[in-house]
Amino acid sequence: MGTYNIEPQTYNTTPRIALTYPCDTSFALPIREQKPATTNRLLKSLSTHLGRLEPYLKRVSVSGGEFISRPDDAVEWVIFPETTALSELQILEDGRTIEVSLTGFEGATGIPAVFWPAKSVNWIQASLPGVAYKIKRDALQNLVSSDGWLNGLFQEALQRYISQISQKVACNAHHSVEERFSTWLLLLNDRCPAQRLKLTQEQIARVLGVYRPSVTCIAQSLRDVGLIDYVRGNIVILDHEGLRERGCGCYFDLSSVDKQLSPKKAVAV
Repeated sequence: MGTYNIEPQTYNTTPRIALTYPCDTSFALPIREQKPATTNRLLKSLSTHLGRLEPYLKRVSVSGGEFISRPDDAVEWVIFPETTALSELQILEDGRTIEVSLTGFEGATGIPAVFWPAKSVNWIQASLPGVAYKIKRDALQNLVSSDGWLNGLFQEALQRYISQISQKVACNAHHSVEERFSTWLLLLNDRCPAQRLKLTQEQIARVLGVYRPSVTCIAQSLRDVGLIDYVRGNIVILDHEGLRERGCGCYFDLSSVDKQLSPKKAVAV
């Protein structure tokens, strides 16, 4: 597999990654500003504080396969997905990538930067097209540091992020590609419950850390047994329970995250 190349000026295509990449770190998305009626569970916990955060809050649209940030970028925004999911990708020595975390409407990316100034360690890519809200890191940090309950809430979110990365390390090392593919489709569909998941083979291979022919073979196998339909870059999950049986034990129900987030406890400041 050859090395990938990034073209940072192009955000509506699926770029390829290289171990060396341009230092242009610009990030521009179409912005439609409005006060959110959010579906993001973590952002809901800030509902009584959104008046203070409104000047630092933006709604953005992302394209499937779009890269949101790259290694060594300063984390200036904490991003709360609404209808998209964001994959965090680590680059391997041979130029391949592999996913180390997946974040949807249950959480946010950039959580470590809420507690200390941070730079992005990995690439962050939008798995599917959709919308998200983003809040200026400095403004959110000031709010969280001044509110004990919110501080504890975001510390729990940070712990879940660390736990997911740890789980991903074990999963990537010990579970088969088919198991990981099946589980990833379920996790992605839980966060973006669309009828069709628009995914390229290159994008899936990038998440799983494999070559494209492996994705073709596994997708064909799952389609042959009636678990998915896969036509022209569109995946439809036909048998959720059957796909779960093919997956690994790393699948988790998002309701477990929902129980940890209780917006009613937030106190207006």
